[in-house]
Amino acid sequence: MGSNRRYPDAADERADEIHLEQAKLGTPVSLTTAEVRRTGHRAEPPTPIPVIASVRYRVVYEEPRTVEGVALAWTNGAVLVKYPDPTTKQDRFVWVYANAVTRRTSL
Repeated sequence: MGSNRRYPDAADERADEIHLEQAKLGTPVSLTTAEVRRTGHRAEPPTPIPVIASVRYRVVYEEPRTVEGVALAWTNGAVLVKYPDPTTKQDRFVWVYANAVTRRTSL
């Protein structure tokens, strides 16, 4: 009584589907604190600088994605990038190596 004989695993299967869909969106992978510290002294501009950055995303594996954002801080070898995530519509903050970032030109 109270069990669903017709669709016994439907809820569990749907939960698995939702989890897989979320995993496919991926999560950005930031440099660790230790990696950022090894890159040098941190500097911050008075206003954020528009940049294009290659951010590693973990989607069951890692894949680079090009994003448009702003540089909030940097060291000799790393940059703190803020960018809007197109899937969640929330701002993301990640540290990436400096060679993964280029300054955007104004149009």
